[in-house]
Amino acid sequence: MGRTLLIGSPKTSWREWLKTHRGGRDLLCLDPADPLLNPPGRCCLWKGERLHAWRFYGSLDPQRAPHVLLAALAKLLPESDPDALLLAPPALGTPLAEHTLRLIAELARPEAILVAPETALGMQGLPVGPEEVALEPAFPPLVQTAQRKAQWLGLLERCTLQDISLGHVAIEGVRLGSGRALSQAELDSLRLGAEHVEISGSTLFAVAPVEPEESALARALDHTHRAKVVLARPDAYERLLCSFAHIGGEDFAMGVVESIDFVKGIARVHSTAVAPAPVRILRLGGLRVSPAGDELGEARPWQV
Repeated sequence: MGRTLLIGSPKTSWREWLKTHRGGRDLLCLDPADPLLNPPGRCCLWKGERLHAWRFYGSLDPQRAPHVLLAALAKLLPESDPDALLLAPPALGTPLAEHTLRLIAELARPEAILVAPETALGMQGLPVGPEEVALEPAFPPLVQTAQRKAQWLGLLERCTLQDISLGHVAIEGVRLGSGRALSQAELDSLRLGAEHVEISGSTLFAVAPVEPEESALARALDHTHRAKVVLARPDAYERLLCSFAHIGGEDFAMGVVESIDFVKGIARVHSTAVAPAPVRILRLGGLRVSPAGDELGEARPWQV
């Protein structure tokens, strides 16, 4: 039968179609906002009704980190059966979304591509000609938000508060941890009033409770020979979705950041992992979720 790639739109849902046509086929979901995921914010491979494997994404926006979607596909596709169904992110009509969908199709090499009639996707350049199928309308946004809130509450109920040493983990998904962290002596010499500073390429990244004065920023850039500075407050990390992963990249627990103490180098995280968790990679997303399960918006990409 071969693989089948499913591409819908924000206004349609594959829910009823899958009930009728899935049968016993594997389902690889690359739409981080799909209500099937429970909780969302990740990419999942389902075998029957069992969650076989998943990859953290940390956002509901498929355009936020398309490289992570492709990494999830590379990880999960070899574990799926040859006739698996692949549920792609919805076609959003933007260049980035369209190019990402084409890359997904190129890597997955499906024998069939099914699309919703109103899908905003150019039909040229796909490995096989798409076939249009009728789909049900998606639930209204308020209903989808309520569904996700129930899923976030279910996640938080399974979490315990744990302390993670930042010095013993790699950090992914945000600017934090992407560069060389300055020593305490170097921090003192900059006189920025920052709790944490990193050098990454031509950028100086500083976590500071109060925005430094322009003269202090100019002095720090001159001292470190950087071209620009990116600032973040310590509380910018509070309530971000996160996951714990092993050294090989396998996610094994999901949760929410409570806070990060940059002076002590400790992240306090509500996580589904059993403490003490053998976490080697701390993945941070962009979506914030309150203790009551409400979505608090997303942090700007690469600003924290």
